[in-house]
Amino acid sequence: MSNNEIQILKRALEREKKARKQAESILEEKSLELYNVAEQLKDANENLQDLVTQKKSELKGLFENLNDAFVIIDLMGNVIKMNDAAFHVFGYENTKEEPLNLMKLVHPEDYEYTAKAFTTLIDKGSYTKYRSRIISKDKSVKIVEVNCSLIYNKKEVPIAAQGIARDITQEIASQDLIKEQRRQLNIIFDHSPLGISLSKGKNRGLLYANNSLCEMLGYTVDEFKKMLVQDITHPEDKGISKIHRERLESGEIDSFSLEKRYIKKDGDILWAKTTVSAVRDIEGNIKFQVATIEDVTNERLAKEQLIESENRLSSLILNLDSGVLLEDENGKIILTNRKFCDLFSIKANLELLKDKNCLTLVEQSKLSLEHPDEFITRIKELIRGKEVVLGDEIKMKDGRILERDYIPISQNEGYRGHLWTYKDVTLSRNYRKSLESQKRKYSDIIANLNLGLVELDNSGTVLSVNDSFMEKTQFSKKEILGKKADLFFRKGDIKDFIKRKLKNGDDISDTSYEFKFTNKNNEEKYWLVSGAPNYNLKGDVVGQIGIILDITNIKTLEVQREGLLKALEQRNEELEEYAHIVSHDLKSPLRSISALTSWLREDYESVLDKGGIKNIDLIHDTVEKMERLINDILSYSSINYDPSAVELIDTYQVIKSVKKLIFIPKHIDVVISKSLPKIKADKVRIQQLFQNLMSNAVNYIDKEEGIIEVSCKEKRKSYVFSVSDNGIGIAKEYHKKIFEVFESLGNHKNSTGIGLSIVKKIIDIYDGKIWLESTEGVGTTFFIEFKK
Repeated sequence: MSNNEIQILKRALEREKKARKQAESILEEKSLELYNVAEQLKDANENLQDLVTQKKSELKGLFENLNDAFVIIDLMGNVIKMNDAAFHVFGYENTKEEPLNLMKLVHPEDYEYTAKAFTTLIDKGSYTKYRSRIISKDKSVKIVEVNCSLIYNKKEVPIAAQGIARDITQEIASQDLIKEQRRQLNIIFDHSPLGISLSKGKNRGLLYANNSLCEMLGYTVDEFKKMLVQDITHPEDKGISKIHRERLESGEIDSFSLEKRYIKKDGDILWAKTTVSAVRDIEGNIKFQVATIEDVTNERLAKEQLIESENRLSSLILNLDSGVLLEDENGKIILTNRKFCDLFSIKANLELLKDKNCLTLVEQSKLSLEHPDEFITRIKELIRGKEVVLGDEIKMKDGRILERDYIPISQNEGYRGHLWTYKDVTLSRNYRKSLESQKRKYSDIIANLNLGLVELDNSGTVLSVNDSFMEKTQFSKKEILGKKADLFFRKGDIKDFIKRKLKNGDDISDTSYEFKFTNKNNEEKYWLVSGAPNYNLKGDVVGQIGIILDITNIKTLEVQREGLLKALEQRNEELEEYAHIVSHDLKSPLRSISALTSWLREDYESVLDKGGIKNIDLIHDTVEKMERLINDILSYSSINYDPSAVELIDTYQVIKSVKKLIFIPKHIDVVISKSLPKIKADKVRIQQLFQNLMSNAVNYIDKEEGIIEVSCKEKRKSYVFSVSDNGIGIAKEYHKKIFEVFESLGNHKNSTGIGLSIVKKIIDIYDGKIWLESTEGVGTTFFIEFKK
């Protein structure tokens, strides 16, 4: 090898050594960096582990202490994990032995909606404010609101879902309650007899006006919103109204009340008691003003008429033929008349007597009294007693006899004074004494007669009657005496008889006859009447005397006997046909049902649960009720009218029992008014009436949500029941014909015909009425009117 080659190799070797040293140096440097990085990664891993542990602990605490239910489920609805709040909501624990699937808790009616919501969750990754009903372990239905999202793995594939469920059952109930309360408050406002308005600000129209206010003043709600209260206030009342408003707005008062006049839309004047109250904010500023307006127009008119009447009465008292003395509670004279002064020989100006004490007048009139001390003592006694006393006798020294009446006056249950009246009865007392002896001779005879006695003059005017006559006619003496006889003999042959007999009073002969009479209480009576002319001392006919014997009981028995014989014959024919229908077409299926339910219970009692046995018993009880009802119908068919079956019945309870008895599909709601009255009737017949009408309504409802309403409106002399439905309705041209069908269908052997026939028959028995209002496709209302 040449030297040159050796040199080349040496240089190459040197370069290789230098390169190796340089590589080692770089390697050492990189190894140090790698070591430092490894140490940093180790520290970072430890910090990350601590952070994960901390966050895990925080999440665990949040999970366990969250007030709302927190649940993690797989994509099949199976619970993976849930907190204690979820247990309280659902009522279930999630264990390996009894795993919980949330889909099984969803209410059946919400299942389809829930499935769609879950699909949306899968598609979008989250779902908020999902609401559904669930059935908890204790079978209670709860409403929950859920916000949920998906949980993904590293490959962004959804593997589970997590959500927070909040029980909003009570919240929903509270919202419904608030809505109902608002609705009820609106009803109260709209139906209040008082006018009610709501306003805001001084120069703004009304925010609200109820129906009564609109009816009072004649304006619409929209018109009220465009006008100020001042616009409809009477000009003469604007000043006082402004003063009260300014005091209210300044905060001096929170409310005020006054009587003022309003100008109605038609120009008439309305007097109203107006009460205005301020609704203020925290700072005391008025937010709203609420006003109630009560129509007092009639009261104002009555007050004006009262003042006018008082003036007329005062004028009348001053000119009466009786002495009048009016005192207040302190014994001071308020009013007297000239006749009073004349009776007691008092010479004084009437105006000067006002406000004087009554005892002062007594002292002045002592000399005219026969017994002045007794007179004063009696006055004090009457005032202490404060009870009405009429006909006190006072003897005067000159032989005159005065009759005194004492009347205490009260107002608002407080004593306000008394009224004395004095009348000179000297002549009447003398006449009375002369007549009393003769009157006593005949009064006992006439009073004890069981026969009615009436005396008429030639013009038919009643002169006298006895007590028996008043008892038979039910008229008082005041109503009879001095009146024409044909005014109270309102019905029957007697009216024509009296006119015929009195037409020629000179030639009236004795006669006896029977006739039907209606007394004041609208009770029909049968009388046997004997009439004879009445003569004066000269032998002239001056009228008639009639004697009346009441033969109502005899006539009633005769009519009842004839009626019962006819009814019995008719009912025997109806009963034979009706009994055939009931025994064969009605009782036979019921007995089969009863037997089948009994066998079902005997054969499967060990298999059925308590609910099943209870349902079988209910079927059996209902069959028994139906059989009893059929028996009642048979009893009803046996006689046309049985007064002994009439009793006071609660129609609300009767119709409730009908609701339980008939089959009502789930889609039909039956609403029974709780204000139904108690009436006197045969309970079985009333039950049959409403059972047939309600069954008919059920059969002809074609809506998905049917409703039947039973209510009643009370009139002065009757009750009007109504049975309404929202069924197919009846065309207007068939309204009259439907009642003709009652009679024709009743002759056919089918349940519908029997039902309609029974309805018509019951209504006829109670002298009632039936009519309907119906719109085709909308519904029908039957109205049944019974007399009280």
